Amino acid sequence: MSTRPRIVLAAAAVLSSLALSRVRAARVEAPPAAVAQPRDAEPTLAEAAARAGEAAAEGHRLWFAGELEPSLKAYERALSIDARSGESLLSGSVVLEELGQAKRAAEWLRRARELSQGDSRVLTALGWAEFRAGELAPATTHFHQALAANPKEVYALYGLGRTLLAQKRPKEALPSFEQAAALAPLVNAGHYWRAQALEAAGDVGGAVDSYKRAIINDSYFVEARYALGRLLMRHNRFNEAALQFSKILDVDPANPRFRSLKAKVAPRVTKQLREPVSQTARRPPREPLRAMLPEPGDIPLLRVGIGTSVSGKPLPRRQLEFHCDTPFAIIDDETNKTLAAGLPRQTWEVRVSADSSPRLEIYNHKGKRVVRTRSRFRIRPDLERGGMTILGDIPYGRGYYWSGVGDKTMRGQVEISLHPEHRRAFRVVNVVDLESYTHGLLSAEMPITSPLEALKAQSVVARSEALYMKMVTRRHKKDGFDICDEQHCQVYSGATAESERSRMVVNATRGRVLAYKGRIAHGIYASNCGGHTQAGHEIAGWGDVGYWPSVPDAPAAASVYPRSPWELRWWLKDWPPAFCMPTSSGHVHASHYRWSRIVPAAELEERINRTEKGAIGKHAALRTLRRAASGHVNGILLKGSRGSVKVRLETKIRHLLGLGSQRSALFTIETEYGKDKRPSTFVFHGAGWGHGVGMCQSGAMGRAEQGQTYVDILKAYHPGTELAYLNY
Repeated sequence: MSTRPRIVLAAAAVLSSLALSRVRAARVEAPPAAVAQPRDAEPTLAEAAARAGEAAAEGHRLWFAGELEPSLKAYERALSIDARSGESLLSGSVVLEELGQAKRAAEWLRRARELSQGDSRVLTALGWAEFRAGELAPATTHFHQALAANPKEVYALYGLGRTLLAQKRPKEALPSFEQAAALAPLVNAGHYWRAQALEAAGDVGGAVDSYKRAIINDSYFVEARYALGRLLMRHNRFNEAALQFSKILDVDPANPRFRSLKAKVAPRVTKQLREPVSQTARRPPREPLRAMLPEPGDIPLLRVGIGTSVSGKPLPRRQLEFHCDTPFAIIDDETNKTLAAGLPRQTWEVRVSADSSPRLEIYNHKGKRVVRTRSRFRIRPDLERGGMTILGDIPYGRGYYWSGVGDKTMRGQVEISLHPEHRRAFRVVNVVDLESYTHGLLSAEMPITSPLEALKAQSVVARSEALYMKMVTRRHKKDGFDICDEQHCQVYSGATAESERSRMVVNATRGRVLAYKGRIAHGIYASNCGGHTQAGHEIAGWGDVGYWPSVPDAPAAASVYPRSPWELRWWLKDWPPAFCMPTSSGHVHASHYRWSRIVPAAELEERINRTEKGAIGKHAALRTLRRAASGHVNGILLKGSRGSVKVRLETKIRHLLGLGSQRSALFTIETEYGKDKRPSTFVFHGAGWGHGVGMCQSGAMGRAEQGQTYVDILKAYHPGTELAYLNY
């Protein structure tokens, strides 16, 4: 395999944003003249500060390791050496809050306030600590002081609004929420809190609009949808409420509370929530591009599972319409004999028989059964003329076959066989060459309007990833295919996703893959890293791969990454400069970079007890067990009245902690308590979308906009790899 030489470009600066706030306590300087002292003399102020700094650094390390109590002791040791260690006071206050000691956290922040010379963020953090401790009067005072120091301190405005709302003064709270929303319209927590204030003030229409704004900003914020549904239900807007509950049940279909709410609303619904797709009036399939003749060369074939679940499993199918744009044949996969043949544009159908020994049945365009078999078969169009198979969007069971996205156009051959785990059902596999697969994946994984160099990088890693799964991991061998068509592997939409631009990009990188030490590389990627990728070895079960390091996703001049609890908390609330941040080009959605969630403790408690078989009982605490160097959570501890549960799998952490799944594991948790001293609400502030390992797709777009080539991009996220060419 040949390789391309490294090309190095200087990274240009990205759009400016809020800088990372670091508060350093003022110190008294040591005397200018060094004076010899006895060995048992007290250390100088400079020496004490240095020793305190070392203890604080140990506190930071322990906190990232999930050892909260030892971390707190390290900060206490630092303060015993130097009582003016603002770094220890601030980070220690974060640890105290995570340990459920909000009052003590407020005490530490009061000490930090005296050293910080009126820093608005210290005052804001103090106000929030007092709010969580139930000390509403001093919280109000400190939020006002923070705003006097900086009228644009958004989280001081939110804190003031929350404090007034807690005092049953919603109309007085609204101006703070309105001002915060104007300053930071993309902070979803703000729209949620504003909706609560509007609801309490009796403005139902305004509350509905504010909840909807939170949902529009971030479709994964399902908790806002739940609050909206409850509000609509209380005000007899049953049609709208039922629609919200239906959408929630699409995310969590086993949730008994949501099922009960939908059942209560159902008898009062006066119109259908979703219009069924008519068999005779379905939307026409997208007109395909000009025919693309078969790729020359000995290109590897892939078996792609079509219509798979979120875990990549083949969903059971009971019927399927299809037609081809050229003459086609039905081929028995074992004997290679032709079972039937059809002409272009004839709509045929596959069903499963209803008898005791289910068989696959094929009905031609006249409704006549022409094949009845238990054997696997292939739909084969005229491949030499670039023939394609179009799979129909038809109802099946609950929901729709392709979730209402329309017909799917497949290159290669479509294979159908009886489902190995479900009677009277079948599974669908697309047998397609690697290049055609890449054509059908590119715009499904990255917006096709993205910069060309980012698209080229995407085509290379996608091709590499597919080949690696086929040859090395073989993760879907038991499912009967090499790779699935959903996010569990890579999103693949077939020829439906192709465009002239996507074809140009894939053809420009034909046969190019990532290699590491002479072998195909596992070119993994995620949507948005939030400003810093995490190393693969830091995630449970991922393994130590040399080209999956932790990489800052910002130009060197702006690459200031948080190294303490205090800094990480504010970094996640800010919009620091990064290649993956939203820009004026519109390629990156804001909620992919920064997001927030408001999760009721009761909902989280119900989901944990349901999925973990009643393991925790009444919820008592939610703690992080370990963080990656990037800040990603690599383990959580859920404590309750009956016991505790540790969760270390990255996907499970994200899916367990939010109705619509947390977008990433890069987040902080702020706990609010009820009158019974138990958690009432968990507030998450997070960054990024996906696991955060390997190439950051949003960052690739930003790097391309700054002039980097696709080779530069690949080497930035996968250092040590080389660009190789497959021999075809």
